[in-house]
Amino acid sequence: MKTIRWAATGLLFGMLVAGSGRAANAELSGACQASGTWRTAGISVDAAAIGTEVVTIPRSDTVDWQGSVSGPPGVHHGSIWVELPPPFGSVEIDSWGGQGVTTSNSGAEEYDLPKIVPAGVEFQVVGEHVDANGTCSGSVRLRVSGGAFDSPLVYVSLLGTVGTGAGAALMLRPMFRRVAS
Repeated sequence: MKTIRWAATGLLFGMLVAGSGRAANAELSGACQASGTWRTAGISVDAAAIGTEVVTIPRSDTVDWQGSVSGPPGVHHGSIWVELPPPFGSVEIDSWGGQGVTTSNSGAEEYDLPKIVPAGVEFQVVGEHVDANGTCSGSVRLRVSGGAFDSPLVYVSLLGTVGTGAGAALMLRPMFRRVAS
């Protein structure tokens, strides 16, 4: 039971960390199902529903998730990760493995993304579960709701840009001096 819980949590976290009231831009392949509902935002995502829109999620909420595989998984493993924009690569969120016979699980997961996570930037959450029945994988494109100026990094970046511009202006100043004859 615990292994399926981790598998479903991992796969669903990707689906659950992103959402909208409409069909999500999600993919799900393999004999499995996953879905989630954000309690406060009222967003529902069914991983099998393939849409064209990027899912916008709130910065914090509680997600009620559920997932299932086609048959007893036996020996299994999986993981979930976030694929960040280049050049950052990917970051693993969770991984699991073990042996089990339970084919479904559900639960609730509370999350609270820190302010340093930029709003409005698209990224992809991907999950994969491998067991005796085959491979189940899923992904969802998401973005955190809010504006560009919600992150403190924006102000640090702007300050750095002004400082760099001022330094460049001081370096170029001798080129624009009058030449005395």
